[in-house]
Amino acid sequence: MADSVEKVMRFVEQKLQENPDIETSELFELAKKEDPAVENLSLRQFNARFPLQIKRRQSMADPARKQRPRRRRRSRAATAEGRDAIRQVFLRFASDLSAAEERKELVGVIARVDEYVEDVMKVSRG
Repeated sequence: MADSVEKVMRFVEQKLQENPDIETSELFELAKKEDPAVENLSLRQFNARFPLQIKRRQSMADPARKQRPRRRRRSRAATAEGRDAIRQVFLRFASDLSAAEERKELVGVIARVDEYVEDVMKVSRG
């Protein structure tokens, strides 16, 4: 069975080199003729087992491939501190709303909502 898989893998790799734009269904039909065991696979299984693996291997070997910079994970402590800081901004906003006695003061607090948003953005950036 392992020889059969390797045989199909080499065949598919060769066909992909000859024509990188070949349809998976066409490649599947050609592979069925090459090895009858492929007939037991669905098109989706065939694609996952052969063409996708070959394309992935080729893309990993490509030196020109740009690698995404890894995102730094924040520690739980940093996340908790950020959450607390954002909570403080929201509590300040709620406090300012509740302290507004007249309608004009309430409108003033609402008009400054962008300041609160900016404070949250500063805190969340770290």
